[in-house]
Amino acid sequence: MYLINRSLFICRTVILSSFLAFFKSDASSNTSVFLKNIARLYSMGIRSNDKKIELKNRYNNIEFEKKGRRVWINNIMLYLHKPCQKVGKSWSINEDDFRLNIDPIIRSYKNSSKKTPKKIVLDPGHGGGDTGAISPNRVLEKQIVYDIAILTKHILIKHGFKVYLTRENDNYITLDQRVEFTKKIKADLFISIHANAASSSRSANGIETFISTLEGFDSSNSYGRLNNRVRVPNNKYDFSNAVLGYALQSNLIKILKRYDRGLRRARFKVIKNSPCPAALVECGFLTNEIEESLLRDKNYRIKVANGIANGVRAYKAYILK
Repeated sequence: MYLINRSLFICRTVILSSFLAFFKSDASSNTSVFLKNIARLYSMGIRSNDKKIELKNRYNNIEFEKKGRRVWINNIMLYLHKPCQKVGKSWSINEDDFRLNIDPIIRSYKNSSKKTPKKIVLDPGHGGGDTGAISPNRVLEKQIVYDIAILTKHILIKHGFKVYLTRENDNYITLDQRVEFTKKIKADLFISIHANAASSSRSANGIETFISTLEGFDSSNSYGRLNNRVRVPNNKYDFSNAVLGYALQSNLIKILKRYDRGLRRARFKVIKNSPCPAALVECGFLTNEIEESLLRDKNYRIKVANGIANGVRAYKAYILK
């Protein structure tokens, strides 16, 4: 097994795959990266079964779903923009999914800004006349997420961060005002806090984190519909977004031990227009009986706050390696 530098690796894999891949004419990358070359870059062993291809070394484990978009990095799920597919005799993923999804997480020290995050904006969703989701027992999302934001703020302050909330009480703040506030204070990170709901099924449950969709691709939540694939302001932070999103999702799953719905991509207004690395976390389903009960429990909300705070601290540690 030998190591090659990142630039040479990208060059080699693009050249190899260009002879075999069929391309589409969109703004996204049209080239593929072979999993065997990713394994070589990371000095990983590779093995395959009927459903997955696994890359593993003593530090990290990556599992790719064959013909699917799901990937597990150290047992935390994330979604690719394009499915893992067979090109010739070898399995591959889209080059942008490697450069801006996988590699920033595995080698965060190479890809992210070295700027130490100091100013954190926490955005409790909804407020005022906008209640957000409402549980069957009339628990309001706006109240749950505001309490989580306050708890998270206190924890982060203890760890030396300067923390700002987009709303300090039960008032309605427009999405544009939340973005402008973040710009005004020159925040280093933006985290929007929400609770989920499912109109069609009360069995839906789990934790998910969203970051901005890459330019040229559909969002994870487009559900087969064509999405707006244009570049958004927050795409400037694609590397750092991947690191932040993974840090938040992995720490929330670790502490809450709920179902992992994955790190996903969306063009929600507050994150796509954010002037810094940004993520939106969904802390559970108010329409699920178990998670509604958990979110009503103060001790559980403290756990959620610790998960978010640990994610911020992990992000700082990852980029400063």
